[in-house]
Amino acid sequence: MSSSPSSREESDPLGGDDDLDSAFPAPSPAPRASGDGASPLAGAPTVGAEARREQRVKVVWPGRIQLPNGQVMNGKVRDISESGVGLAMPSSVPHGAILPFAMGTPGLEDPKAILAISGTIKVVYVVLQHGDFQVGAVWQQISDLHRDIVGRWLRRLRRT
Repeated sequence: MSSSPSSREESDPLGGDDDLDSAFPAPSPAPRASGDGASPLAGAPTVGAEARREQRVKVVWPGRIQLPNGQVMNGKVRDISESGVGLAMPSSVPHGAILPFAMGTPGLEDPKAILAISGTIKVVYVVLQHGDFQVGAVWQQISDLHRDIVGRWLRRLRRT
């Protein structure tokens, strides 16, 4: 058996900023849009809420995007679905932009571990609400492994 968790682990199950930065690197630069509007996820909508096909699941996970000027902006993932993410960001982001994105999910087996999920997203809406910019985005590119992890979290959270 291991020793009891530290007070930092008890108060912050995702660890502190130092742990997050090492497990959750800044996203790599965004690729250029292909122009065909195709999404790498089957059935993913290409427009906002009116085309949403999947149930969103509320989460509170760390997230970060890289703006077109190279600036990395940290925020919170507030919901996820098979086709995209909802974010709360401290500043506005360009509508329609395709941006590198990463989020830290709790480990599937060990919730104190952080799994870094990354890809690119397309911003489909930005609204100022309650002091944060609520950003809706659809996946443009995500690896099969990361898509599988998101899917497993969605199934787990929808059961609860």
